[in-house]
Amino acid sequence: MTATNDIRAKKKPGLGRAYGYPVLAGVVIYGGAAVGITANKEAVPAGHVSAVKLIGFAEERIDNTTGATGDQYVKIEKDVRIIPLAGATVANIGAAVYASADDTFTLTAGALLQIGTIDAIDADGVWLKTL
Repeated sequence: MTATNDIRAKKKPGLGRAYGYPVLAGVVIYGGAAVGITANKEAVPAGHVSAVKLIGFAEERIDNTTGATGDQYVKIEKDVRIIPLAGATVANIGAAVYASADDTFTLTAGALLQIGTIDAIDADGVWLKTL
């Protein structure tokens, strides 16, 4: 079926392509670091044993080491950004990128979760498009 009128999708007000998630108790999420969520939708650093999905990058540092789950919220950005990824070539554009930690990325899946795809490679580096 095709649209026959304007589509009015529900959007998160004021956030654009950013989303807020409660941070798991005892966790620090660093600004600009890759973030995942648990099965209970709690934010954790990418590479955390409880992460079931990677969702983007933290807008700022959130320290919930002394708080309960949900005492702090982290705003997650989904965008296109430069990441450190050694060995990527132009042939890898469009390839899946995985995170083994909140600041470590690879093209090799193994048991790792996908964070996005290579959008471009230029003189600045490797550009990741988040899922």
